[in-house]
Amino acid sequence: MKYKDYLYLLILLFLASINFNLFVKPNNLVCGGSIGLAIIINKLTSIEHSVIILIINIIMFLLSIIFLNKKITLGSLIATIVYPVFVKITSNFVISSNIVLSIIIVGIFSGITNGLIYKLGFTTGGINLIGPIFSKYFNIKIGTINLFINLIIMLLNLIIFGINNLIYSVIIIILNSIVINLILYKKTI
Repeated sequence: MKYKDYLYLLILLFLASINFNLFVKPNNLVCGGSIGLAIIINKLTSIEHSVIILIINIIMFLLSIIFLNKKITLGSLIATIVYPVFVKITSNFVISSNIVLSIIIVGIFSGITNGLIYKLGFTTGGINLIGPIFSKYFNIKIGTINLFINLIIMLLNLIIFGINNLIYSVIIIILNSIVINLILYKKTI
């Protein structure tokens, strides 16, 4: 166990929370995973994003205990607790920016933070734990699994936010998956 890996994990989770509050939340970009579900559930219930993310992360953490190794599980525990706290702490870091710029930044930045977290041997917790589980047991690339799961979440996005938001979110997911695969495998989907 390298303590600096855990420090890097904390830094990447903090950066991911800033990305969420600066670009994802103000534009209701349902870019998959726990944060995508948090955007949808918040729209329907007004429950705070950080609370929704925490609940999803706890459920997925329990799956991590069953299916993944100790390092990923410990990293997931850290992400389960720390990421929602960072989302709450950075919730005042909100700007509403150009939608096209937000799509590009979110897609690439999410791919970089997720890819580096995976490269460290961790996950961001939440829905992203499904990728490493499928990769471990079925030898499918993590980015490819994330793309598939997130496309399912996009169906909910279409119902709640409409076709324009769906198109924005699909672009983000594709960029995210490409960047993750470039970081982990030096090639795309």
